[in-house]
Amino acid sequence: MNNSRTLLIGISLLALLLFVAGGVLLYLGLQAEQPVEAAATGTAVAVPTQNVETSVAATVAAITTSAAVPATQIAEQPPAALATVTSAIPATVTPVPTIPATDTPIPTETAVPTETPTAVPPTNTPVPVILPTATPTPVPPTNTPAPPPGPQPGNHRGLTATSFVLQDWRTNPTVNGEVWYEWTIANTSGAGVPYSTIGVLPRKDGVDRVQWYQNNWGGNNDVMPAEGLTWASWLSLPEAGNYTLRTVVCFDGFQTCLNGQGTFHTLSNEIPITIR
Repeated sequence: MNNSRTLLIGISLLALLLFVAGGVLLYLGLQAEQPVEAAATGTAVAVPTQNVETSVAATVAAITTSAAVPATQIAEQPPAALATVTSAIPATVTPVPTIPATDTPIPTETAVPTETPTAVPPTNTPVPVILPTATPTPVPPTNTPAPPPGPQPGNHRGLTATSFVLQDWRTNPTVNGEVWYEWTIANTSGAGVPYSTIGVLPRKDGVDRVQWYQNNWGGNNDVMPAEGLTWASWLSLPEAGNYTLRTVVCFDGFQTCLNGQGTFHTLSNEIPITIR
């Protein structure tokens, strides 16, 4: 590293030396021409007596005091020797390699962008106004009249039913099936009471169905004894539906009662039954 620095300083000093020497030589040449012109004019010009070589040597010695080569050695060398020394110093300047120019790619033609159509702002679509539909006011249900109560049992001419039940164990509640029942009639009059018919009357949908009436006693000028009477029997119904059954008595004549023209008096509570 130190040798390279020394060599570089020496080359720099040599270049400076050559530059100074050239300047000195140019100056001396100009001075040599002045006596001729002075002779022509008759004026004497003083020529410097200093030796050229001595001046060059002194200049070099002043410049190269800090170089690697001692200044005394350079001063002692004649101009020919300086040339020899100069030629002996190898050039350290490395030529810069010439980089071949690469082919500059021809720029491709830039496509001209097509004009983007200006977006048309959407028109304000009116929002449809949905009017609330009127909620119909619920109509309160009309008061459905409750079905009229069934015929109430009573005491008619001393006769009243003390019991009326269905015999479920042998009842078949189907269309035309046998519906078995049992009733007991008491006589509170203390004497015999004549009657036209005693039996069971069905009601469907609140309407008496006299045509399906089941006669149990009557038609022979019958009289209810003072001790009363107990009887079991059955009837059948030709239509499905909901029914009620009750024990009744009629005093208006046997055929009149059967034809529905007489009055049936209720002796017992009603029993509901469904025929399937």
